Amino acid sequence: MADSRLQFVRMVAARAGALVMGVVASVIIARALPPEARGTYYMAVTVGTAAMALGHLSIEQAQTALWSDKGRRASLEGNSVPLGLMIGAGAALAAMAAAVVFQGHGNMPDLWLLATACVGVPLGVGVLYSSNIAVLRDRPHVAGLAPLAGAVVQCTCLVALGLTGHLTVYTVVVVWSVSFGVSLVVLVGRGGVTVSRPRLGLAKTTCAKGLRLHAGSAASYLLLRSDVFLLNALAGPRDVGIYTLAVTLAELSRIGVDAFAQVTLPRQFDHDMEGSAAVAARMVRLMVILGAVSVVTTVIAVSALITPVYGHAYAEAAALVAWLVPGILLLSAGRPVATFLLRFRSARFVVLPSLLALGVNIGLNTMLIPLWGAAGCAIASTAAYATLVVLQVAHFARISGTPWRRLLPTSADTSRITSSLRRGRGDLDVGRSR
Repeated sequence: MADSRLQFVRMVAARAGALVMGVVASVIIARALPPEARGTYYMAVTVGTAAMALGHLSIEQAQTALWSDKGRRASLEGNSVPLGLMIGAGAALAAMAAAVVFQGHGNMPDLWLLATACVGVPLGVGVLYSSNIAVLRDRPHVAGLAPLAGAVVQCTCLVALGLTGHLTVYTVVVVWSVSFGVSLVVLVGRGGVTVSRPRLGLAKTTCAKGLRLHAGSAASYLLLRSDVFLLNALAGPRDVGIYTLAVTLAELSRIGVDAFAQVTLPRQFDHDMEGSAAVAARMVRLMVILGAVSVVTTVIAVSALITPVYGHAYAEAAALVAWLVPGILLLSAGRPVATFLLRFRSARFVVLPSLLALGVNIGLNTMLIPLWGAAGCAIASTAAYATLVVLQVAHFARISGTPWRRLLPTSADTSRITSSLRRGRGDLDVGRSR
């Protein structure tokens, strides 16, 4: 395996670069568009991302579940791009059909804008499947480089449109769709994934396994984005524009945690069930420490910079970030536990927790948005994220026999991290201690 420190640094650099580009893009959009127009743009791309999330059939989870069979790995890789484009095209058509039905209800954007967003859906699904394969192949740097390239192109186009006076809600959505195509080209061109003739038998097997897990995946997505639809319907585009900016900024806290999760993912498949549980527990402890530092840094930075950078119209986003980051940290730190549960391929462990958390999210949002607007939405979302992680940890503790206290970081974990960094070591010994 390549040096983990180098992989981690490259992943953090790629993630940080992509997020910096995303922040720059959000600044350009916020300066060019008022909160109402930003909310309209974000609703259009949210319909596109919803089509990807609800229509990707959880193929990437099936890829992960099947990856332990080494004889299937080459075919899983070769199938990823063609399967992504075909399934994504079907999801885009379904999204447009739904848009026609709901047009005129809940402050939805016009059909032409939604159709433009749906153009990016097949490309986005292809990126999703291919990025997962790149990570499973222990090439996370390519998986990190792809969104960075897309973000650079997106940011460059927005700057050019802004300077020439052509930056509108429609052109922003066009650029968003194009960025997925750029990411897919990078994934293929840099060797993250190889495109080959699809193996139909394995494609059917992958789809069948993915569908068994898809209710949980769809619920997980709705858990993350149903708040935007509810906020748009109950409060309007202005609140959506401010809230979604807060979500973008709050997700800055995930840079290091997500990079660490991707770099160390293959290690969970290098052990038997007992060893995998030990690795997952160790990863969670390290990710909690890393995430706590990221959360504090993000809240302080956003509070200081939100008004000077984005303007007074978006000042409310600072408080929303503070409400959102605890839940985002919990979701990120709990990823190793969710990956461990995937090995059992059971809907009870993968689907049910997401469905229950989604119910909490919808119920709390329905109650709190009319009272507190975007702030109520942020509080409800964090409570729902916490519910999901608690349920996943309960299953993990029962199945693996690992006490939940073993997921909490200790002073020894902190000392081990600081000493490793001080000595410049590349390996944080993720799998060596229980």
